[in-house]
Amino acid sequence: MHKFLEETLDPNITYVQSVKALLTQNANGESERRIKEISVHENHQHISIYYEENFAALLPLTKETLDLAIAKNEKLFGEVRLAPVDLLVFEDLKELRGFSELENIDGFYSDFDKVLAFHNSNKELILAKDKIALYAFQKMLLHEYTHYVFSQKVQNPATYPIWFIEGIAEYVGTDPNEVSFPYFEKISFEQLTSSEQWQEARTLVMSDPYLQSYYTFEFLTTNYEEQVIREIIDLVEETQDFEESFTEVTGLTLHELEKVFLNSYKN
Repeated sequence: MHKFLEETLDPNITYVQSVKALLTQNANGESERRIKEISVHENHQHISIYYEENFAALLPLTKETLDLAIAKNEKLFGEVRLAPVDLLVFEDLKELRGFSELENIDGFYSDFDKVLAFHNSNKELILAKDKIALYAFQKMLLHEYTHYVFSQKVQNPATYPIWFIEGIAEYVGTDPNEVSFPYFEKISFEQLTSSEQWQEARTLVMSDPYLQSYYTFEFLTTNYEEQVIREIIDLVEETQDFEESFTEVTGLTLHELEKVFLNSYKN
């Protein structure tokens, strides 16, 4: 659902030009020319939204969802100093997916560039209040915005395993009433630490690392209350040791967490 894109931008051109160059990967191509034609820009709190005219009908829902994302993240993380961020709307899903190594994504957040991005290809379904399309749109935006806030809260996201980072984003983005009782073959947390491991796990037919990480957070917040997430993060920021801090806060090693929680989902 997201990819932290680490691209180097040309310091001799403006930020917006740099972002456009980053997204097109072709300074002289048709895609570059088309994206440069985006002329609508609107600020919403600390977020600069860039979109084409035919997205205007979805702008109120986008702002409403951003407000929900802001409120949920403030409740979860507390006060976080937020750098300005750009929200870019792609008109084409295939084009958006062309800028990530991950398949089947609907949006991404680049911490290096402070850019959130998603596609506009389901606009008609969303405006028609199709329940599935509307939920997917809002979940995607909540998920990616949470990645942005998390990156602002912590000193170094690389200190945290990917399952924890994705689990937080899924926890914020998911409506528990929209999730059926899950089935997935468990993956050891040790195998969900790096981006490479996460990408590999996404290809396994009977596994669902996103769902597994979401239910891990449901387990933690049910048994320790929601404040446990902030307590874990605060201690990690002091120790710079995730496993040690997780165990000190919860009383569980990651291996014990697997036995207590993940084993309950085995077939």
